[in-house]
Amino acid sequence: MNARFLLVACLVSIASGGGPPRLAHAQAAQAESSEQLEADYRVIAARCGTPAFEKSFYKQSRAAVAAGLVTRHRDPAQVEKTITALRRNPVVLVGAQADCPAQLERLRELQKERARVLHKGGSPRT
Repeated sequence: MNARFLLVACLVSIASGGGPPRLAHAQAAQAESSEQLEADYRVIAARCGTPAFEKSFYKQSRAAVAAGLVTRHRDPAQVEKTITALRRNPVVLVGAQADCPAQLERLRELQKERARVLHKGGSPRT
């Protein structure tokens, strides 16, 4: 019964011009992965950075979410809630303090890129 309903739902979706449902699923997975990545960045900034670095990174991260750089076409408040819910244990992301310099360098490069994009008011994704 469930398989039959799913088949009918897919056929109706395709016939109505909605396109294959897998495209919507792929877009949802893309959004979720970018939100997970943003949550991971925030955790790494908190674990490895100084309090000042963490504060500046968090502020810029929220600005990027508000500008739609993390996930487009979604309410920034909902994206922030999702990012907060997706935060992982810092030990999982950064096993040892020796890993921090490389992670911080990666975050600094991300900050530079975002500062450039936010200053222009555009988005690198098209």
